[in-house]
Amino acid sequence: MYAKIALGNVRKSFRDFSIFFLTLAFGVCVFYAFGSITDQAAVIQMAEDERRMVEALSDILGGVSVFIVVILGFLVVYANRFLIRRRKREFGIYLTLGMDVRHVSTIVVVETLAVGVVALAVGLVLGIALSQVMMYVTARLFEATIKGFVFAFSLTACANTVACFAGIFLVTLVFNVTTVSRYKLIDLINADRVSEKVKLRSLPLSVVLFVVSVALIGVAYKTLIEHGMVEEGPYFALATGLVTVGTLLFFFSISGFLLRLVQTSPRLYLSGLNMFVMRQLNSRINTAWLSISLVCAMLFVAICGVCTGFSVATGMNESLAAGTRYDMSLVSYPMGLASQHEEGPAAADGYDAIARLRADVPGYDEIFRDAVQVNQYAYDADGSPLVDTTVEELFANTDFSGNATMQTLIQGNTTQTLTLVPVSEYNALCEMAGEPGVELADGECLLWNDLSSLDELWEAVAEQNPEIEACGRTLRFAEDPIVSMLFSDMPAGGSVSGALVVADDVLPAGASPTCTVVNLMYNGDRAEVEPRAVAAVEDAYDDVMGGGSTLDAWPVWNLTTAQGLLEQSSGTTVAVTYLAIYIGFMLLVSCAMVLALQQLSEAADNVSRYRVLAELGAERRLISRALLAQVGVYFLFPLVVAVAHAAVALSVINDIVALLTGFQIGTALVGTVCFVVVLYGGYFLVTYLTSRSMVVRSESRAAGL
Repeated sequence: MYAKIALGNVRKSFRDFSIFFLTLAFGVCVFYAFGSITDQAAVIQMAEDERRMVEALSDILGGVSVFIVVILGFLVVYANRFLIRRRKREFGIYLTLGMDVRHVSTIVVVETLAVGVVALAVGLVLGIALSQVMMYVTARLFEATIKGFVFAFSLTACANTVACFAGIFLVTLVFNVTTVSRYKLIDLINADRVSEKVKLRSLPLSVVLFVVSVALIGVAYKTLIEHGMVEEGPYFALATGLVTVGTLLFFFSISGFLLRLVQTSPRLYLSGLNMFVMRQLNSRINTAWLSISLVCAMLFVAICGVCTGFSVATGMNESLAAGTRYDMSLVSYPMGLASQHEEGPAAADGYDAIARLRADVPGYDEIFRDAVQVNQYAYDADGSPLVDTTVEELFANTDFSGNATMQTLIQGNTTQTLTLVPVSEYNALCEMAGEPGVELADGECLLWNDLSSLDELWEAVAEQNPEIEACGRTLRFAEDPIVSMLFSDMPAGGSVSGALVVADDVLPAGASPTCTVVNLMYNGDRAEVEPRAVAAVEDAYDDVMGGGSTLDAWPVWNLTTAQGLLEQSSGTTVAVTYLAIYIGFMLLVSCAMVLALQQLSEAADNVSRYRVLAELGAERRLISRALLAQVGVYFLFPLVVAVAHAAVALSVINDIVALLTGFQIGTALVGTVCFVVVLYGGYFLVTYLTSRSMVVRSESRAAGL
């Protein structure tokens, strides 16, 4: 009998359970989908390194899942707290009809299990469907293939999901039974008549606190924009502290401030049911300002996390696409090694690294079709700088107002030494890459910078310092002073910034290169030739590859390949993207559910007030509009503040991402906005519709009486 009552309650009051059901189903879906990533990858044709990346990603997601389970457990308990509170009077009637607490608890247990089991089943079905989509997304991110249609089901992920949510349900059942057993009959019967006590604040005080909060937030924004996130000093901590205090004061004072603001316009205040709506908002925010502040903080983290994750992943991919023009790059620092060998610095002068590679690497001419050696020179044979002007002096003589991140980077690189590169070597590199070369008039030079985010800085340097002393000669910058050919394959950013491209005869005899790069192109398809090429070079220079401490030969090569960088990037892209979606999704669900349950609780407590409005002659259309305004403002306030905070933070993060990858995060904003609107807006819509159904049912019951 009790099971029949419980199932009937769930069927009749499914709208009341909708938020609880929706959150559980979403949680199960996402938990299973991300937990099954290893089994998804099992059907994808991946390289061994990529499979190891997926396994590492699975381990990371497993650790994050512990955090997710804690959040979901909190949400389930929080949702049940609302449902229990919503049905106090119903439980009181059960007790009045002769049931004891044990029987009422049995009904609650069956209801919770019924909703939980259905949500678990629906969530698993959705999770299996989502995992199929993720499988193809993963394959695309890794540039792998899937033969035909495959269906991947992870028994391990399914078992883990069922076990975790079974534990959550068990905790919820204990909480529900304990809560119901503590209620007194009189409290349950009179639940509809008990209102939350509201302490009204002084409206003038609210206005003053609102102004103070806006001032604190403004100062925090200004501090963060002026000093960024990477500048040494207390600026970032100060900005964080100010915006935290300002946000708390903002929500503490906003209800009273809005009420006073609307009251200044009697026409607006007395229009429709605005007076009722403002009083309701004032009452609710007065008691829930702390939870709204926490929701705002979580929304801020979710928006920044998702946007930054997407932008970093996208930026890395785009940066690598532009930064892998050569099949293989071998970089060495011969002048730094010269002191460790009998061969002196001058021995490196005129060193033909390509000839050395051809002699040392078996099958060199079969593996490589083209190669170009480029040297950077900083010192003459006596160890004196070739360029008299230092980077610090150039920056000091340049009026450049970049962002805070740029200024910090400039300050951290003033000890950099300007190097010289022969124009013939630069043009040879251009020819191999299929780009036009450059021509230098007598006494001209160019600035080589392959980090695009620093182009404006170096253009300002060349414009404001038109001449520079090098090798005892005065050189002037060409009309278009910046060249940006890629120096070597690189994972992100650039590998040369501030080198001077000069005529070959500018360099003095006996100068030793401080950095040598050999960029090579394979004789065939990159993916097919890569394993053989890497193995041949590593076998030839096994003892000195990568700059080991024991040096028996020269040169010491640091090997980088385009294929290796792309494969490494694909794993990082997948990890960053999935983590951003996983954490951002759960934080957004948490925020939306907390707000939804608070508004549903408010609607449940105030059905009598809405009924009175109807009895006084208010049309249902006006009541629905008032309810929509109340729920909308409650959802909108924390989102607007979080978006404002995120806009400032992301503007600074964008500077960092642009410097690291050379790309902006603007493209990720569109995806983040859609992500937030669909998820957060969906919860808002469900909350409004559920609240409206409560009010409508209350009116219908009153009319029936």
